[in-house]
Amino acid sequence: MKTLHLPAPVRLVIIATAMMLSLSGCALSLVSSYDEVTDRAVQELASKTEAVIADATTGGSYRRHAAFYAQAQGEISAIEMRSAVYQNNEAEIAALGSLRTAIKNMGRIHQIAGSLRPEEADGVRSLLRSLIHHQISKKRSSHVLNPPAS
Repeated sequence: MKTLHLPAPVRLVIIATAMMLSLSGCALSLVSSYDEVTDRAVQELASKTEAVIADATTGGSYRRHAAFYAQAQGEISAIEMRSAVYQNNEAEIAALGSLRTAIKNMGRIHQIAGSLRPEEADGVRSLLRSLIHHQISKKRSSHVLNPPAS
């Protein structure tokens, strides 16, 4: 019996095709499920944070916004608790932990300096954008945003 020798690239294509076909019936989830409550909470926190940043960067005092900094920590904790319920949500939980630290640091700067420069809020804004993007991605992957055609 003669053995068939295939070039390495052809063998790789055959193996990759076989793996894709064998996994095509399996659902593989690399991120957690979409959660509308978490999405809304992140959006609300972003809205409140932007209002504080807008005021603080135009001279708004720390005293005027001290309650926000405490409330934001509580809101982040609540979002973290909800996020921890879902599997494969480590990236979101890590981003929330980073956001907690960034808002705490922004509050310290605000308290010491009396107001904020726009660039002192860049880290907080970046983390909020990341969390919003993460929620949109989960929404898309769950077909809530763009349902599949019937």
